[in-house]
Amino acid sequence: MDLSGRSPDPRRAGARILDTAEGVLIALRGCSLNQAFVEIVQTAKSHNVSTLSLADALVAMAQAQASQDVDDAAYAAAHATWGHLFEPAGSGRAVRPSPRRLDDDDEDEDVSGA
Repeated sequence: MDLSGRSPDPRRAGARILDTAEGVLIALRGCSLNQAFVEIVQTAKSHNVSTLSLADALVAMAQAQASQDVDDAAYAAAHATWGHLFEPAGSGRAVRPSPRRLDDDDEDEDVSGA
């Protein structure tokens, strides 16, 4: 449940995954929002996987996590299409940014609510 006491809307969860996947492509490729959306949809169609499954797989790749919830076919399609964007430096290709760690001396807003 969310903070308002309502059950999460699965359509909104899907939209959030798609938004996040678009953001991954925008950050890694420098493309527009529309280009990222079209690329995700066309890639899903060409690999015969659902758009949301592919978006979920791309987000999982960006987070460098192997999730049991990610569809295998969608992950294979995402890796075949965008895996090169996540290769290490020195390979002449784009590199996945390192996850940002919050340290004690960060001045970011306290997310604990305290």
